[in-house]
Amino acid sequence: MPEVEAAIESSTVASGVVRVNLGGTIWEVRSHTPELPMEIDVRTREFLCAEGDEADALVDVFWAESFPDPGPVLFDAGLWRAHTAGDGIQFDFFTERLGSVPYKRAIFDSDFNHGRVLLSRRLLSEVKTYYPLEYPLDELASMHRLGRGYGVELHSCGLAVTDETGYLFVGHSGAGKSTLGSGWVKCRAATILSDDRMIVTRDSQGYRMHGTPWHGEAGLAKNLNACLKAIFLIQHGSENKTVKLPKHGAAAELLSRSFVPWYRAEDLDFTLKFLEEMIEVTPVYVFHCLPNVSAIEYLEAHHAI
Repeated sequence: MPEVEAAIESSTVASGVVRVNLGGTIWEVRSHTPELPMEIDVRTREFLCAEGDEADALVDVFWAESFPDPGPVLFDAGLWRAHTAGDGIQFDFFTERLGSVPYKRAIFDSDFNHGRVLLSRRLLSEVKTYYPLEYPLDELASMHRLGRGYGVELHSCGLAVTDETGYLFVGHSGAGKSTLGSGWVKCRAATILSDDRMIVTRDSQGYRMHGTPWHGEAGLAKNLNACLKAIFLIQHGSENKTVKLPKHGAAAELLSRSFVPWYRAEDLDFTLKFLEEMIEVTPVYVFHCLPNVSAIEYLEAHHAI
């Protein structure tokens, strides 16, 4: 689309406002640090939106001279920590080079409709350009907002075929998602929306799968979406074979491959309910497969993909 291409061209370095589409949610990032222009990283440029697109969530960016002591820790991932912040959540970000002082703090309301990103002036004042939502903050914010009633992020490869229908190949790291996805792009007329992490939402048409910037080793990511038709749990096998999962087992399998803020009980409850409702209308199979083109041929023959 010409307007999106123009947005990508003009927003590679932008000092004011940037909009990105993450799983159907448009995040508007508004900089209040004009001396530190925003530079969009390579993986995010594909997901930039035109200026006319209405924002769903707003993020304002400011300098901070210092950071007050945070609230109780909800989760400690080492290079970032989640804390309580009133009814919302606060994320502090660290780097080994700078030690125990956070270089960035992000504070969101309880529904993740609005947030503030505070940049340490002492630690970042000499940086020439910066993207305030740089990974992992963009994924953390998206994951938490999805859990408030919008959808789920799955550890999966998303395949869109020419009639705009889509299929998810779900699995943990090393299961073969990227191998299968890369093979499909090479051998068939299809598009991989992401080779590692996909977002699923629901609309009046049914369940919709969205590409994300958080790709895997194959580096495949597209700002596109498709109607979800089936889900395959990838496993290495001695032959190509699919086994349909009963609904009571499918939800548990998908939950274990979801990105969910486990420390938020309401989000976890919503995610499980969302998955249970999704598999009522979306078949889920275990796919025992070989790591070659025969796996593609099997799905074409037995599942009309």
